[in-house]
Amino acid sequence: MLERVALGQSRFMTPGVAPDPRGVLLGRYGLLLFPTLEGVVSWFRLYSAEATLDELLPELEIHQARTPLGSREMLLRIPAASSYAMDRAARCAKLVGGATYTGTSKHFVKYRDDRSPYGYDAAEIHALAKGADLMVHGLDFTQTYAREGQLPFDRLLFRLSLRRVPGGLDLGPEERSELVLVVARGLGDGVIRYLWRNRVTTELGLVRPQTASAFGGSGSEPSYMLMRVRDLPARILELFAATPGIEVFRWVAPQVAVQVGFAHVIGLSSCASVFDASRVYLFWGRAGHAGRPEPRAGHAGRGGRGGRERAGRDADREERHDRVDIIQGPLELSSIEHFTRVHIAAEEVRAEGVLDSEPVAEVGVRIELAPSLAPPRHVVGSLIPLAQRDMLKRLVYFLPQTSLHGHRVAITDRGILVITTEDIDVVPLGQLLAEMAPGLLVPLGMDLVPRVAPAVLAQAVGHEAGMLTIFPHRDTPFQVPESALMPLERRALARIEVETATPLDTRLPPGDDPTVVNEPVGSFALWGFSGPPTRS
Repeated sequence: MLERVALGQSRFMTPGVAPDPRGVLLGRYGLLLFPTLEGVVSWFRLYSAEATLDELLPELEIHQARTPLGSREMLLRIPAASSYAMDRAARCAKLVGGATYTGTSKHFVKYRDDRSPYGYDAAEIHALAKGADLMVHGLDFTQTYAREGQLPFDRLLFRLSLRRVPGGLDLGPEERSELVLVVARGLGDGVIRYLWRNRVTTELGLVRPQTASAFGGSGSEPSYMLMRVRDLPARILELFAATPGIEVFRWVAPQVAVQVGFAHVIGLSSCASVFDASRVYLFWGRAGHAGRPEPRAGHAGRGGRGGRERAGRDADREERHDRVDIIQGPLELSSIEHFTRVHIAAEEVRAEGVLDSEPVAEVGVRIELAPSLAPPRHVVGSLIPLAQRDMLKRLVYFLPQTSLHGHRVAITDRGILVITTEDIDVVPLGQLLAEMAPGLLVPLGMDLVPRVAPAVLAQAVGHEAGMLTIFPHRDTPFQVPESALMPLERRALARIEVETATPLDTRLPPGDDPTVVNEPVGSFALWGFSGPPTRS
């Protein structure tokens, strides 16, 4: 039997309980009872959608318990950090058919409800029967339980099957900002070329994961290619999702990815502490073709009806192959640009008796300008057409002395090249140029494709130290030596014609002696002369 707790009550029969700051009776733990394991999973599903499980995991325990009558129930013990957390846990448990109790050690009383807002206290406390581990006190009953086994939370998490999400392939731009591709090794070259042609930022590596099956089995899987792609277009996502040998995953936690089109029953982002930070976890929702041999054709048809039934079971097993691939970290991936060839010159091979009618063609990739996906670079120069030189002349009159001193200019047949220092803005004329590597200048907002390493690009165009290489819009690149650059303040001034002045002889002719005459000026010489008298 239970008694209602009153506000301000300080003495209780149940050991290990006390009122919290709100006056609600709480023990150290909360005890949730469910008839089956399905109720426990349903509670985790509801609670993880509203709050994080990481706060509960350090002291969370899942037990299978037996009553004196031999029936079995599931016990879920969680830490009672506050009455707010217990209110949420009790509400979720009530929705899935569970009951909520609170206590500390062996005696647990019913948690508060609408009939008793501050909780319940046991009217009498009896010693536990032999073999019993705990006792729960309900409104009109008491029940003892004996623990039979404990189920670790991580084991339960990895054994749960993923559920299919309707419209799971309809990912928004933010969800497609970073995805993971699992590609069979035989399809690797083709997928790399396809992603490169579509200018998808990709990093890839070859991994051999350890697989944890949904039903407890584990083992080593064949190696496959792991690709991390960014901003994958929706059309390519749909193509890859329908291609055997390619599986697409999306990140749900820093080290956890789930196959696109599926979702885990429990919110994996709410229990991130379960996963090792040095590993990567891939949750599969269906059979992966990557790294697995294809079934032999005609094998399912042998054996008549029995063969078809076996084929159906195999197909269902292939369709719902629940497993988790664990990849040892740290995950080291290389950029896709290192797997493409910038220029390959085929050697001329001739066989005896074959006429040299056609030369051997070269195989290579042209270097082109393309819109950049990287953040804007700092503007370091400008290429001004010769037709705008008058505008540059007029602009010079408005530039301060510091800007004139900080700019360098070279006049070429391709235009006027203006280069500035890091702390001064360039003149707003012509094509603004940004520096993608020392001495390699491209138009602002553009990038060179293929995106090879700067050293490889410099070697391909013959770029050297002390030289500027410019890649203008819709024109061939050209080079200007840095020695041709002159300060703008020197080039700004036109040639000034300076005439020579003739000095004049101001000396008096000889023989004329100068004379000095002193005339009387009166007592008030500085007052000037008075005007004529006025008539009144």
